Amino acid sequence: MKQFYRMETEKKIKAICAMLIAHRYLCKMKWVSQEGERTKDVSPEFMFCEDHEDEVRERLAAVGYDLELDSLGNFYLCTPQEGVGVRYERLDRAETLFLFGLAVMYEGKRSEMGRFATVDSDMNELLSLLCVTYRAFDKEPSTSEIRRIMTRFERTGIVLRKRGRWSDLDVEFAIQPSIVHVADRATIDAYEKRYAAAIDESGAMFGTDDDDAGDDDDE
Repeated sequence: MKQFYRMETEKKIKAICAMLIAHRYLCKMKWVSQEGERTKDVSPEFMFCEDHEDEVRERLAAVGYDLELDSLGNFYLCTPQEGVGVRYERLDRAETLFLFGLAVMYEGKRSEMGRFATVDSDMNELLSLLCVTYRAFDKEPSTSEIRRIMTRFERTGIVLRKRGRWSDLDVEFAIQPSIVHVADRATIDAYEKRYAAAIDESGAMFGTDDDDAGDDDDE
């Protein structure tokens, strides 16, 4: 019986390590569906990791990853050590822009909440940033395109849907701390610089910096 328990524990440790490497984080609380409503509940994976932290950390270290726990004990983050090869996935233009928007929102709000934090948002806020503030899209993406992109990001642990469907403009979601380790910082900075420059050029074209803007003397 003891040997069986140890085998099951080893199996679970391997599964937790695989989950951490794939998603880069474990959150103490997670959203679960109960009777049509999504509510927060304690994550059994997090609790298992907490009970076997030394073993999980040792196994991750053996393959080049560090395990960190935030000071409040709400998140485990798995980060690759220096020189470790990281698996990259190619994103299309729309996916890259959505990831850029999520990363910008996360950086903007995270400063208020600390290093290990989830950031709450909704689709209206994300589309407003991409389509209105940065004008990254010529027209608003279709609901099917939004659903495709956000479903992929949810599957990889970048976002977590809280309420609604991905096709709804008011769908609420949480941006996970894993985005810091998934989104390439140089790419995000380059995109932000590019679209900020485009906005400045547009402003100059329409004369929004004119000191006489808004003067009604001629009327």
